[in-house]
Order: sequence, then C-alpha cells, then structure tokens
Amino acid sequence: MPKQVIDREKLVAQAYAIASRDGVSALSVRKVAAACGIAVGSVYGYFPTKADLTAAVLTRFFDENLSDELCAVRPGERFTSYVRRFREALCAARVGMSVDWFAEMCRLPSGEREVLEVVRAPMLAHIERGLGSVLDADEAVDRSRLVGPMSAEALCRYVLRSIFASLMEGDECETLFALLDAALYDDNADEKDTMK
Repeated sequence: MPKQVIDREKLVAQAYAIASRDGVSALSVRKVAAACGIAVGSVYGYFPTKADLTAAVLTRFFDENLSDELCAVRPGERFTSYVRRFREALCAARVGMSVDWFAEMCRLPSGEREVLEVVRAPMLAHIERGLGSVLDADEAVDRSRLVGPMSAEALCRYVLRSIFASLMEGDECETLFALLDAALYDDNADEKDTMK
C-alpha cells in the first residue's frame, strides 16, 4: 500500500477539528496523527512541538474569525470603537465554540504556555501592527499623548494583551475602553454624553 501523502493544511484542519470538539488542551500530536492515519513522526516533521501545532490552530482560528470587514477601519472610526469591535468579534467566535479556548489557555501547564507564547508572538505582533494602523488612522487622537509608556506601540501591545487577558479570565473590558477614551481624546465630556 503506498504511503499516504499529507500536507500541512490537512494536518491543521484535523488539529482544528480536534480542538474545536475537545478543546485546545486536548490537542496532541498523537491524536492528529491517528486522525490522519499517519505516523506521529510525520506530524512532527511539520510541527516540531505541540505548541507549534497549537499556534497553527490559533492562527487558523484568527484567520476564520477576524473577517476582512473587521480588519478594515471604518471612515472616521475611533480607535476605542475599533478595539471594542475587535473584542466583540472574538467574543462572538468564542460563543460558537464547544469548548472555551481562551479560558483553557489559562489552564495549560506553565511550560506549554511559555512555549506557546514564543510561537504565537509573530501572530500577536501582526495584530499589534494592525491596531497601530487603526490608531494612526484615528484623526481624533491627541498625538502629543502618545509618548513614553503611552507610545503607540506600547499602547497597542497593552490593549491587545488586555483584551486576551479579559477573554481568558472571563472579565469585561469597559474599564479599558473608558481609560482609552480618557487618555487619547480631548473631548471626553462629549463622548460621555453620547454614551448615556
């Protein structure tokens, strides 16, 4: 019988199916290999660690759930409004899961979480750059405030990490949004009036 040829995308699809059904913590190279009918070593050829496999699954999650519409900045949209839309899209995707991946991430063993952080760092950096573009396009931002610890880069990194932490811990983000409004815009009184 000829050896089955499998490509990276088929492995990711199978891993995604396993994680969607059983959760990210249940994902393993062995399960993916069994589901694909191949040797464990064949999976390791594409994904040297479980963290690499998990990162590929998370990348696919973001590719499927962060639509082109979400990635586009609406004309005149404020950074805070965009960040709220971004978080709402992630919350909506979480509702559709049989297992809450974000909550599961907190329960992964610390060694696995650390490796996963390193592997997913380029993906997070890409999202941070996207947030930076949204911030840059927001003409209402008081640019004189984007210095030091509040530099655009530091702010986007903090916002992204805060959003993920809120999802993982099941917290809300209203305080973050209020702080962003207070820190970035001069017209906070007008904003508060429109929110009532």
